[in-house]
Amino acid sequence: MSIDVSIIITAYNIESYIARAIHSALEQRGVSVEVIFVDDCSTDKTFSVASAIQDPRLTCLRLPVNSGPGGARNAGFEKAAGKWIAVLDGDDAYEPERLANCLSTANRTGADVVVDNLRVIREQDGAQFPMFPSDFLRKTTLGLADFIAGNTAFFGSYSLGYLKPVFAADFLRGHGIAYDPGIRIGEDYLILCEALASGAVCAIEPSAGYLYTARAGSISYRLAPADLDRMAACDRKFLSRHTLSPVAAQAQKKRDFNIREARAFTLLVDGLKRKDPLSALTAFLSCPSAARHLSGAVMVRMHKLIPSLSGKKS
Repeated sequence: MSIDVSIIITAYNIESYIARAIHSALEQRGVSVEVIFVDDCSTDKTFSVASAIQDPRLTCLRLPVNSGPGGARNAGFEKAAGKWIAVLDGDDAYEPERLANCLSTANRTGADVVVDNLRVIREQDGAQFPMFPSDFLRKTTLGLADFIAGNTAFFGSYSLGYLKPVFAADFLRGHGIAYDPGIRIGEDYLILCEALASGAVCAIEPSAGYLYTARAGSISYRLAPADLDRMAACDRKFLSRHTLSPVAAQAQKKRDFNIREARAFTLLVDGLKRKDPLSALTAFLSCPSAARHLSGAVMVRMHKLIPSLSGKKS
């Protein structure tokens, strides 16, 4: 029996969520699926919870060492037998019709990749809302220039890098495309960039079939300088392999600047918190525009710590 979609679920220490993710994958309607669960060396009960689920369509793998999301997904890709490959984070879930809708869109458009909207489920207050506005969904396809342009914000808003594509397995294999195991943040962005730059047609399915869990107790995540450095390095590797169109190159230029700005902002805030004026000033001078992202209260603190910026003496 042929398999329509191989669903790759990766997880690390999320024992309270993993059963929901696996069941949502197994309960897809209108398509045949296999579910490949890859435990990335969890130290809690994640693997035992997953492996206790009895279904012949479920395969559970446990990596011997922690490999990060990219490495774990690649391990799942190697086992995939479906015509299409979809990924699902272990603390998220699918709507029952998600994959049927995506494959219907692929069949109608001849696409190699399909993306859909995400529904954010905020645990702390139960709020639910679409991640992206409806105007994003008015287009029928997503090109490389628009995708890069949708990944230039690093200060709390959702970027298009959150999209969870459904890939034609033959396209990925035919172009040698896999996750970059060396990056643990932004890996979803890079693999879709690679597919688009390799000529993939990416169709947009307007429904929100992916359920993104904004976990309770979490705070706004700020990328560390090392994370941003790795993202910039991966972008350089990507650019060494592909020549961008003028529009895409302009979008990449903005992304490059915003990565530098986000890095300077992080170092500036850290310097202010440590009351280290030299570090804060060095970060500010490396990219003065980073200061525009500071709140009013933090800006006052910066002027007090580095009085030369406000023209005042301490």
